[in-house]
Formats: sequence, structure tokens, C-alpha cells
Amino acid sequence: MRITINNQDAKLNWGIVFDSSSISALMTPAPMKDFIENASRLEHGKRVITTNPKVESRTLSLSFSLYANDEETFFERYDSFCAELEKGTVNIMLSNRPTIVYKLIYKSCKQFTQYNNRLAKFILNLEEPNPKDRSW
Repeated sequence: MRITINNQDAKLNWGIVFDSSSISALMTPAPMKDFIENASRLEHGKRVITTNPKVESRTLSLSFSLYANDEETFFERYDSFCAELEKGTVNIMLSNRPTIVYKLIYKSCKQFTQYNNRLAKFILNLEEPNPKDRSW
């Protein structure tokens, strides 16, 4: 499956490959906002208004690897990808769902592990402010 980040092919530009847990995290349904409730002392139980439900924003952790054939290419890709994250917005598209755009905001990198200056593993914390807004 091809992954696009901010309209750029993640594998071609940065040598990025997502693992299956990241795809699952993207596709997990968003949580719901709490319904309006009223627990009056004059009534048994409580009233819950379930009309007009809304989804909540969500926080995601995406895990992936960045690889290169040599050290120089690795650091070029690493620097370029970090510069892309610093823009703040991370729009992700999956080739098997071309009409869906996950509009995310970069928050932090909770793990970075580097191996032999040619392979690195990232775990990014991202926020999806409005899971209902996934179209261009």
C-alpha cells in the first residue's frame, strides 16, 4: 500500500514505511462526544439527549520506519522529514482509500530509535481535530 504524506510519496521521498498498527490506528473509528445529560432530583434516573450526536477529536500514535541505503541519504531523508513535521500539518492518504485524507496535527515524537545510520523507527503523536473532515 502506498502512503502519501502532504501530497508526497512517503516511501520515495523519505524511505518511510508504516507498520500495520499505524494503518489500524488511522482506520479506528473516532470517539463520540458525551451526550447532554440531566439527572434531576425530581425524576428517576437521568435524561440523555441522543439526537444530533457528534464525534470527538482524537489523538493517534503512528509507528513507522525511515530507511536509506547509505548514511548520507539517511540524514538527507531524516532532515527533510523533520522539516515536513515542523510545518505542523500532516495530511495522510492511503492508496487503498484515495478519497480519504486524514488531516492531522503533529504534536510530538514519543520515540525515535536509530540503527546503523540507515534505519530509524519513529512513533509520532498526532491529533485529528475533526475526524468528520476527511475530504479535500
